[in-house]
Amino acid sequence: MVLILMVLLLAGSGVLLAVRRSKESWLVLGLVISLDVFLLGILTYIAKKGGIGDQIETLFYLTSDVRRFFQYRVMTLGQLGFFVAVGRYTFPPLLVALALQYSLSPWLRPLRKKGWAFFLLPALTLFVYLPPVFKQLTHNRLELQKFLVEASLAWIWAYLLLAAALLVYEYFSVCISFLKKRYLAKALLPLSMGLLFAMYCPQDPAQIYLFYSSDYMWLLGIWYLNPILSPSRYIAVIAITAVAGVMCFYTLLRNTHTYISENQRELVLQRKFDAANMGVSVFVHSMKNQLLANRVLHKRIKAALAESEPDLEKLRQYSSMLDETNEALLQRMEELYQSVKAKSLYLSVVSAAQVAEKAVERFQHKYPEGSVQVKVPEELKILADTVHLAEALYNLLTNGWEAMVMAGCAGPEQAVRLRIYNERLYTVIEVADQGPGITPEEQKRIFEPFYSSKNSNQNWGMGLYYVRQIVKSHLGHLRVESKRGQGTRFLILLPRYAARPAGPDVLLESCEHEEVVLNREGGRK
Repeated sequence: MVLILMVLLLAGSGVLLAVRRSKESWLVLGLVISLDVFLLGILTYIAKKGGIGDQIETLFYLTSDVRRFFQYRVMTLGQLGFFVAVGRYTFPPLLVALALQYSLSPWLRPLRKKGWAFFLLPALTLFVYLPPVFKQLTHNRLELQKFLVEASLAWIWAYLLLAAALLVYEYFSVCISFLKKRYLAKALLPLSMGLLFAMYCPQDPAQIYLFYSSDYMWLLGIWYLNPILSPSRYIAVIAITAVAGVMCFYTLLRNTHTYISENQRELVLQRKFDAANMGVSVFVHSMKNQLLANRVLHKRIKAALAESEPDLEKLRQYSSMLDETNEALLQRMEELYQSVKAKSLYLSVVSAAQVAEKAVERFQHKYPEGSVQVKVPEELKILADTVHLAEALYNLLTNGWEAMVMAGCAGPEQAVRLRIYNERLYTVIEVADQGPGITPEEQKRIFEPFYSSKNSNQNWGMGLYYVRQIVKSHLGHLRVESKRGQGTRFLILLPRYAARPAGPDVLLESCEHEEVVLNREGGRK
């Protein structure tokens, strides 16, 4: 069982790295390799020592042939002991490093740059456990042997507890529900791997080095060296190993699937937009149809004016219809134009309240009767292109109000809610409505270019695609949460702007009042 889990974890971490080459993926791969090295060393040691029961043989090796394969590998005690030491002393610092990598707490983020400090003690311990160094230091020094065994185990447990505390603290510190769920899916991987490692970490390499020369080392027998386990103890061992191992593989598989799905969605959206660019003639045809409709109205107006006594009421009706079609045409052209015109954005430090004010101003111009509840701290600053971000918010506000009107719940006491607040490393812009909600099927398509669930004569479906592109260009993320009949909430997560204790305010290496030019893909120009 243990061997199968080791192979599956190594394969899964390799796939994760192939899918997403990031520091996180490298740390996961390093963690899996160190755990595999440690467990392989232990399996080899147990096979060579012998004297285990049939149950433990099945748990570790599955068959006697596999156990004999490990038993007759040619290795000195020094080589085998150091092999175990490498896995044992590299796993804990890598676990702490991964926990810090997962952390979004502002006060913990600086520790990432000092993460190398957590490798100093393991590196020193690994140096001490080099076979010639260990032999020179501990020869005929039983008390020193005891100290090294107990001290190394102490800091290993301290590292494991620190990593677990960081992961648990981070989980309870996240307030946004979808971020909490996503974090839990990631945090279960290091937690389950830590549990699996903790079951075997008391195995000290010194016990292998001094196998024939120290009676003290024989007193360090661990549970799996007991030839006969009680039924309850055996069941506990099987259960913990199985649960921890399966959880490791499941979370690794799930995270890999999540990254693959995200990459596929990005690719699908890009392909659809490229295809849409090639089909501009379709939109030219659509505009032509509306212009032809305007021509018909114009002819009717001319005919009415040619009468001896023009029907003023009919003329007013034709004029109103002409005005509506022109406004709709201009709006559709503006959405398409805004979505494709900008090749770069100019980010500067601005007030979040200023961006919200511009968005609400545009919204009120289109819907004077519309109501927006705004909650934005006056002192909150963000790094943004004011024009484009305000335009994106205007699109979300408009969608929210139109959804409420469609649901019949728009009124003086009902309003679209716009909130901007800091959440850990993000500045969150939240736009929520009380409309009919969006089905899961529609949520998968709403960001596609030219997709709309509304009247296609009035909407081209470019609004949310434009919003998504602008958010992405701000190095942010766009998230939608909705249930049918319970309204919709859009969340824009932008990198949080912070001030250094001394010197100019900065974010993304950019000083206040300095413009940062980004292309539409979010890269610096």
